[in-house]
Amino acid sequence: MLEVLLIDDERLAIENLKNLIETYCPCLHVIDSASSVDEGIIKINKLKPDAIFLDVNMPGKNGFELLAHLNSVPSVVFVTAHEKYALQAMKVCAVDFLLKPIDINELIQTQIKLMTLQTLKPEIKKNYGQVLRNLSILIDKPGSVRKITLYGNNGYEIFELDDIIYLAGEDNYTLFHFINHKNMMLSRTLKSYEEILVPFGFMRIHKTTLINLTHIKQILRNESPQVVMANNIHLQVSRRKSADLLEWGKNLTD
Repeated sequence: MLEVLLIDDERLAIENLKNLIETYCPCLHVIDSASSVDEGIIKINKLKPDAIFLDVNMPGKNGFELLAHLNSVPSVVFVTAHEKYALQAMKVCAVDFLLKPIDINELIQTQIKLMTLQTLKPEIKKNYGQVLRNLSILIDKPGSVRKITLYGNNGYEIFELDDIIYLAGEDNYTLFHFINHKNMMLSRTLKSYEEILVPFGFMRIHKTTLINLTHIKQILRNESPQVVMANNIHLQVSRRKSADLLEWGKNLTD
């Protein structure tokens, strides 16, 4: 059983989350709670919980500032009701997060991830620490970190965004294609990665395809528009998206 600490400035939010954890997460035990970042820092350093559920938006200091003041970093689950950009940043770094109001199924999946993280090898846990550092930098200086951390069969792996050629989606799964010919399947929709990656130079060209614009070699304006990527793969462009792609290409020569 993992010991967890809840940090939120809203007492009702703490009580609600505690009740949900006690009801649906038998592997998690809530040992205490804190209502501010400063109180959270003290309790984390004293109690050394296995994981914390950390609210993003709190008066005075936000949840991200807490991470820099810890003697040791537990597993972190961010909780937020808004702040869309902060939510996207969490997704970029693949840190567990919960959006208020909390969905029970997502909470159960979070429990599974927390339990899995406890069993990872030391070098993979070290990667998790890097994930959190990337997140802090990303929030402080948007766009300065061009990395994505993906949670796969071997735990957390960190990739350069520039190494991604394109993503292919099917139902609730997304397949990443990298320049080193490595592929990686993730159980998350293509739309969720579109929200993350578009600000970093990616474009949705088809309902099943999201591409890294830096890896386009050629745009083919046939009856059926296509792009040729750096790995010489030809990808279909939907007619609805072809105008956006051609406009992007035109802007490069302006």
